[in-house]
Amino acid sequence: MSQLSKERILEFQRVFKKEYDKKLSFAEATEAANNLVGFFGLLLKIDMRINPQKYIKKPKGKFNK
Repeated sequence: MSQLSKERILEFQRVFKKEYDKKLSFAEATEAANNLVGFFGLLLKIDMRINPQKYIKKPKGKFNK
């Protein structure tokens, strides 16, 4: 699992406070933000398994648009 930067954690704290009017400690914000990123990573893996054609890289060139 990748670690989020301090700046991203602070941004998550700010957004959470604005949206829910609840201040999270840095530790709480770190855990919540990492959980959120992990959740979306899991959703991506599931979607990649269900819809692999969406993730096939197409060569870029004159005739492939």
